[in-house]
This record gives sequence, structure tokens and C-alpha cells, in this order.
Amino acid sequence: MEAYDKAVSFLAMREHTEKEIREKLAARSFSPDDIDAAIGRLRREGLLSEERFAEVFIRSRLRKLPEGRAILSMRLRERGCPDAVARKALSEAWEREDYLMPLASYLEELERKKGREKALAALYRKGFSSSEVRAAQAVLSERAVDELE
Repeated sequence: MEAYDKAVSFLAMREHTEKEIREKLAARSFSPDDIDAAIGRLRREGLLSEERFAEVFIRSRLRKLPEGRAILSMRLRERGCPDAVARKALSEAWEREDYLMPLASYLEELERKKGREKALAALYRKGFSSSEVRAAQAVLSERAVDELE
């Protein structure tokens, strides 16, 4: 199997950064020239996109186990996402308040399991600001009012 085909199979599973694809292909003993050619072709065909990776990664992480901007930024950097791409994707996600509903649900779950104080402390450790936590609390308050009506 050539490097390009193997890279396409990786991308069929999930989005990847260029760094991740390079590492996976190198681990399978493809030559640097074959890896470069595969990366170039993937980019030309629009199959490899750091921007798309960042958007999907942020959305997935927020849905599964919400984390604040700084932690998500660090996780993106670890995976090889360029800083400018990560900053832009995070800014757009926060402008759309993509974090808010998952954060509110997570806060509700934590409060039920650990109590209010420990839940709040956990959210701060996960990198959420006090204003983000207050916004999530407001969502929960609105839910409670809606349920009473």
C-alpha cells in the first residue's frame, strides 16, 4: 500500500493533523519523500485540513468532556495544529458559544455527583473562566424555570 492510500485510510477514521499523518506514515516505514508526496496530494485534494481538524476536535472534546480554551489550545498544539489555526477555531467556537450547553450539562452532572463547590472547582481546573461558569449556571437556572412552567 502506498503512503497516500494509507494516509487516506487514517483520514477515513477521523480528521488528523499533518504532524499526526507524518508520524503514522513514518512509523510504517514510508520514506520521507513518499510521505511528502502523500501530504502534498492530500492537501491539493482537500483531504487534509488543519482547520477542519481543529473544528472537529474542539466540537468533539466539548461534547465528550468539556474543557476550557487554554486546555483545548494545549491539546491542539500537542497534536500539531498550528497556533494560528487553533486560535481562530477556538475564537469562532467561543463566539458561537459552542461550549455553553455542554458545559451546563457537565456542571449539572458534576453538581449531582460531587456537590456545588467541588463541581465549580473541577470546572475551574478544566480551564473555564468564572464568566463561562456563570453563563452555564444561568442556562441551568433557565432550564429549571422552564421545567416549573
